[in-house]
Amino acid sequence: MKKSTIYHPVITILLILISVNYTYAQETYKHPLDPLNAEELNIVRSVLEDAGKVDSERIENHEVAFGMIFLNEPDKQEVLAYEEGDDFTREAFASIYDYPENRIYEAIVDVTNEELVSYTPVPGKQPVGTFEMDSISTEIAKRDPRIQRALKRRGVDIDKVEFGGNNAADMSINRKGNREEIVSVSFKDTRVGIRGLYAHVDLTDRRVLKVVDEGEGFSEESDLKYFDPDSLESSLPVLNPVIIDQPYGMNYTIRGHQVSTPYWKFRYGIHNREGLVIYDVQYFDPFKKDWRYIMYRGSIAEMVVNYGSPELEEASNNYFDQGEFRFFQEKNRPLNAGADAPENATYIDAVVHDDKANPVVIDSAVAIFEGYGGALWRHGKVGRRATDLSIKYYIKAGNYDYGFEWIFKEDGTIQVNNELQGIVHIHSVDRKDDRSFPEDEHYNGSPYGVMVHPNVEANNHQHWHVWRLDLDVDGLNNTVAELNNIAVPPGPKNPYRNAVVAQKEIFETEHEAMRDSYAPSSRRWKVLNDDKEGGKYGHNPSYVLIPKKGTVPLALEGSSLSNRAQVLWHHLWVTPYQKDEIYPAGMYPPSDQQFAGLPEWTKGNRDIKDKDVVLWYVMGKSHIVRPEDWPIMNHASMSFKLTPWAFFESNPVWGKPPVHEKILEKMKPKKEDLQASQNK
Repeated sequence: MKKSTIYHPVITILLILISVNYTYAQETYKHPLDPLNAEELNIVRSVLEDAGKVDSERIENHEVAFGMIFLNEPDKQEVLAYEEGDDFTREAFASIYDYPENRIYEAIVDVTNEELVSYTPVPGKQPVGTFEMDSISTEIAKRDPRIQRALKRRGVDIDKVEFGGNNAADMSINRKGNREEIVSVSFKDTRVGIRGLYAHVDLTDRRVLKVVDEGEGFSEESDLKYFDPDSLESSLPVLNPVIIDQPYGMNYTIRGHQVSTPYWKFRYGIHNREGLVIYDVQYFDPFKKDWRYIMYRGSIAEMVVNYGSPELEEASNNYFDQGEFRFFQEKNRPLNAGADAPENATYIDAVVHDDKANPVVIDSAVAIFEGYGGALWRHGKVGRRATDLSIKYYIKAGNYDYGFEWIFKEDGTIQVNNELQGIVHIHSVDRKDDRSFPEDEHYNGSPYGVMVHPNVEANNHQHWHVWRLDLDVDGLNNTVAELNNIAVPPGPKNPYRNAVVAQKEIFETEHEAMRDSYAPSSRRWKVLNDDKEGGKYGHNPSYVLIPKKGTVPLALEGSSLSNRAQVLWHHLWVTPYQKDEIYPAGMYPPSDQQFAGLPEWTKGNRDIKDKDVVLWYVMGKSHIVRPEDWPIMNHASMSFKLTPWAFFESNPVWGKPPVHEKILEKMKPKKEDLQASQNK
């Protein structure tokens, strides 16, 4: 754990002052939900080698790869019953892919006692998180005479191109179970694709199954210059820095993987498929003088990006960034101190793994910090300042960067922010601007993307984040209801036609809870505890999920997206808790499969009223690229909130003290300087 390092003299001095006043020390503290550490990852591989399940030479020769290794989390009841100092056993789950066999094996390893618990084959599925595919498909595609001839007809030197593929999955043309990619061709220097030339490549049998040549297409090299951070020059005015300073120390402490403030306590971990996971969220109730439970586990469980141009390559561009690529965590970079998170942040390393099961340390992977949250409440001359507590994590997924921030507000609200940044996806087109379009580049006058450079189009696409929220509001058993604001029909109940009510509908079964956002009624979903009453007025203590606007999938039924990510077709799903129901598009999305995950689990239409329930919230964003998004896009975001509703008997922070007098003293000179400058 460390503080940020900023190379600006003023900020550096302030950071030294902050460090002097830094009040907490991280203690050695172990908990059943701690993520696997480097030593435990090494034990996993060692146990499997000793048991004769994997061979070191085959691993080094890329014949065997570790797609996923993560904590096999203990049973929920066991975790909830845990008290500090209790003994517990640690287990790891590992998914191992054997290339020659084309077979996945799933292993459970007891890392405490260094024993193999189970080793089970998983037939007919394709692995998650192995990064060698493009090199294999390049080797196969480059030597195929049909591709060589197609490039020659286009006047393209094969040594100037590179090959990249998407998992064929349900678009496969070979026998089920084989590993297949749909491969496209692009220029090495600019990464702009060569239009209309694709190949179905079987990575299992190592052959080209079919070459799709849709005509000449646009095949010229562009002078496009990608965003290059190494040659970036600062050309704009330098602004005086806004420095966040906490001279009297932080309000939080970190003990092991637990973060605590006077208001909140929660645990966190970096999961080798899900990234940042938040556990064991509790809030200190000032009225009951006790900690109250809100959420057992929260994480983004799948992230999908689909593209909307009619070519074969774009139709197969349905990237499951977790289910296909293990969230790219092996390739992640440190957070940029002072930019990704403020100067007062505490930066913490994380341990993930590569395909050989080697531990990989991500330096400064997680940032924990406090920030100005605006006015907490105010009336007339009286107001209180809000201080937010944040924990933040980034990944780099190919051309995109994504940030995930959990914000814990003093009034009991939890806000989850998703940042979308990086470089937009492009391909080549025949036109040089957006004044007119060749016939195959538009529908009724609307193109499939936006020009960012002559002969280079940024594709229309959609982003999808699927959140798994295991809420336990004041206890395990909860009920989920929908709230809609409606106008009361005119009549005796509404003689003046002005009456409004919030109509509540309780969900009894999984199918009833497959719901969509609806802005006109401010639709939101309440998780309530039927067994308890909150405060003086007979309400059930609740937390409400407040969604963002309801983006819907624009890919049609029958598309690859709808086959493999049917979860996206509702904004809300509710299921009874099952330990192994984690990944809403299934454990292995690269496979040739349909309707895995939530669509399969909910077929039985299980009861969900007064049960230990899990909410699945689907949040989407349609990205029609702007010229301003090139060569690198600025911050875009989407978010949702979990907010208390009758969880407290009244406002839990109305008794917060005013702003510290020493801060007010600091502000006086600024006010006087402003008045002096205005009088000049």
